[in-house]
Amino acid sequence: MSRLPQTGAAVLLAFAACSGAYAAESANFPERPIRVVVPFPPGGGTDLVTRTIQPGLSQRLGQQIVIDNRGGAQGIVGTQIAANAAPDGYTLVIAEIGATAVGPAITPNVPFDVVRDFAPISQLIVQPYILSVHPSVPAKSVAEFVKLAQSKPGALNYGSGNVTAHVMQEVFFRTAKIQLHHIPYKGSGPSVQALVQNEVQTIFSGPGAAIPQIKANRMRALAVTTLKRSRELPDVPTIDESGYKGFEISGWYGIMAPAKTPAPVVKRLNNDIVAVLSTGETPKILMARGYEPTPTTPEAFTKYLQSEVRRWAKAVKEYGIKSID
Repeated sequence: MSRLPQTGAAVLLAFAACSGAYAAESANFPERPIRVVVPFPPGGGTDLVTRTIQPGLSQRLGQQIVIDNRGGAQGIVGTQIAANAAPDGYTLVIAEIGATAVGPAITPNVPFDVVRDFAPISQLIVQPYILSVHPSVPAKSVAEFVKLAQSKPGALNYGSGNVTAHVMQEVFFRTAKIQLHHIPYKGSGPSVQALVQNEVQTIFSGPGAAIPQIKANRMRALAVTTLKRSRELPDVPTIDESGYKGFEISGWYGIMAPAKTPAPVVKRLNNDIVAVLSTGETPKILMARGYEPTPTTPEAFTKYLQSEVRRWAKAVKEYGIKSID
């Protein structure tokens, strides 16, 4: 029988001991508070959804859920922090279409690979984006808005609060063959306020910040970007219905762990997240705010994430969108 060199045997024994301890820790997971990195400042849609899910998930896991807002570089800073964390289930990150799919497609030298560096746990929600205008804009439909913009190239301002809104608007405006002047803001909340104050005349925004203003008649919704109408805005048509057949963009959030997080830990987290999003008050609260709970298996979310990364890389290249103002 061949024998390992002394140094090799020591390494192997140390690895076995570490693996055994790690397996034992995984079996008892969770034994301490769990940090969830939200890669955006407080107050936005990502933060709102995470804080809505937080109480139910904390109760099911029997541990405190600590929300750690780490904004910067359109979500890339916080996402990188999570990518570099220990793969033990005690640091998670909210995946968001901009930070994990659109941002990496448009930003050079992103310090992580979404597909390689993370273990997807579950999708959380999908949401429409809402094309809205200031009430002073004389357009009651997408067709009227496009006609107005075509008659005044560059005269109307559009705002964006994140990379997804910016790229989405560029795609739609180029599809509609209209030119508007872009004004960027530091978040979806500020971009909605800019529209309310008529600093900009149009925006695409998520439902969390927009729907209260729409219902208060401070902004007018023209269309939603999903193929289905919004439950909260049933009279607002889709862009697909408004003459741009096949135009469909769904915003989404999910939750991920660092790559190599043990499968039993991922499974435990997935089971509890699915339960929180499927029963009790949490899904009702989310739906009332315009979000559609969409819990999935880790495998299904992995495939969806990969498809979104490919989709937005192709779109950014096809439309020649090179940077964010």
